[in-house]
Amino acid sequence: MRKLFERYPVGTVLLLMLLCLSPFMALRDVTPANELRYLSIADEALREGHLFAFTNHGEPYADKPPLYFWILMIFRRLFGQHCPYLLALFSFVPAAIVTVVMDRWVYGGHKDASSRERAAMALMLSSTGYWILLSMFLRMDMLMVLFIVLALRGWYRNKPWLFALYTFLALFTKGPVGILMPPLVILVFILSCRKKTEDRPQLHPGRFLGWRFLLLVGGCCAVWFVGAWLDGGADYLHNLLFHQTVDRTFNAFHHKQPFWFYLKTLWPVMLPWCLITVIACIGSLCQRGGTAFPISADQATEKLFRCAFFVPLVMLSCSSGKLPIYLLPVFPFVVYLLPLYVRRTGWRRWMDWAIALPAMLLALAALVLLVEPLFYDRIPALAPYRFAKSPAFSLAGAFVLCGSVFTAVLALRSRRKTASIFPLGLSVFAFFIAIALVLPQADEFLGYRALCRDIPEGVPVYVREHNRPENMDVYLGRDVIPIGLDDPLPADGVLITKATYRNAALEGRECHIHGESALWLPRPSNTLQP
Repeated sequence: MRKLFERYPVGTVLLLMLLCLSPFMALRDVTPANELRYLSIADEALREGHLFAFTNHGEPYADKPPLYFWILMIFRRLFGQHCPYLLALFSFVPAAIVTVVMDRWVYGGHKDASSRERAAMALMLSSTGYWILLSMFLRMDMLMVLFIVLALRGWYRNKPWLFALYTFLALFTKGPVGILMPPLVILVFILSCRKKTEDRPQLHPGRFLGWRFLLLVGGCCAVWFVGAWLDGGADYLHNLLFHQTVDRTFNAFHHKQPFWFYLKTLWPVMLPWCLITVIACIGSLCQRGGTAFPISADQATEKLFRCAFFVPLVMLSCSSGKLPIYLLPVFPFVVYLLPLYVRRTGWRRWMDWAIALPAMLLALAALVLLVEPLFYDRIPALAPYRFAKSPAFSLAGAFVLCGSVFTAVLALRSRRKTASIFPLGLSVFAFFIAIALVLPQADEFLGYRALCRDIPEGVPVYVREHNRPENMDVYLGRDVIPIGLDDPLPADGVLITKATYRNAALEGRECHIHGESALWLPRPSNTLQP
């Protein structure tokens, strides 16, 4: 095992991550808000024969490009049903590839780099808050991050065709951020260089934004837009090109936030490594010295990573719609800028405290999680959540508590600069093993899978006041019928309401409670006979 770690430090971390996260990925239900909606859109596209223009229960859905839906559709055809674990791998595998690419980018030219340091940085990225969560969810964000990283890497290696290809794929995966971020980062990088050397042709904008870029990206976009027009008509194309880009940028119809939103959001989403990574980026920005390219390979890479952190931060802040998840593309660069910064400045005492302080805060949170099951009966607010009494929460809290304490102690006392990263990073992996034990009990609170299993075949399904109930068709194989608060209650089918809903018209009907939902079965006299 030691020889394996010494030879493949990053691969060892990623394999351990996969083993620890697989139970969680396999057991959890998909969330109704986005994941279940994506599956429903893929099913509808297969039924209607659409490839470029998508609909969600008849309503045009131009929010996202086709690539991720194609992946969902292909796996639906291959297996005859959706396999959430396999689909989650389309988030985990891109996250793993990004880690490998960043490791080779930073350590590829340093044969003397220790396996411990390389593993520590891979573990730091892999255990960062939103990064590890989005490595398991059915979303296209991690795939877009992969293409953005590959695009910047392709430019850095002076491969304009690869830069153009990966930039288009980033656009084709998530949207405008994918095509804006790589060119803007590179332009700011070039403008920050005082001297343009002849041996670095990639420093000329025409080298990466010239005819190759226009030919490949423009040609692929033309095929996409023509396909969308043929598939969905002129209104869908207008929605795709203007409503989902210009309108969302300047006057978002969802998720409006102030300009400074990401300045406060960056810290919690990058826990537990937010202090050391972000402060190192700020310190790198405030550095003094020449800016001619190349000063050295490390300093040039550090400058590029610094641009890849600050430029998207400003770009995203200028957009009207903001969500924490939009910060995901900066994570690899802000984490892997740290070893470049340390090579130049050395390990400083403030870095130890920047690791220890978040670890202490997590230790307090873990302590609450550790004792929570013991006080379950004394907290009325937890009464509906029976799974909160599971000892698995104590186990999860114990993992994080031990890892946090060891990390804080090592950070303040050990002379090995990367030693303190391992206990907390590994405890985050172990946390998800423990939480996976609770999922069979908590499943009904996460999504609609358990609820839909209890619905009899052949009866209509009515829904009152639920979050995206239309996407239950993924489980039911048929549409549900929404009814308003003022509509009369139907007596000929199943009714789904909030668990707290009560009405005299429902007296005498059998009720099954699933999490926060109530399933009202039809009266025996109204039940359809086979």
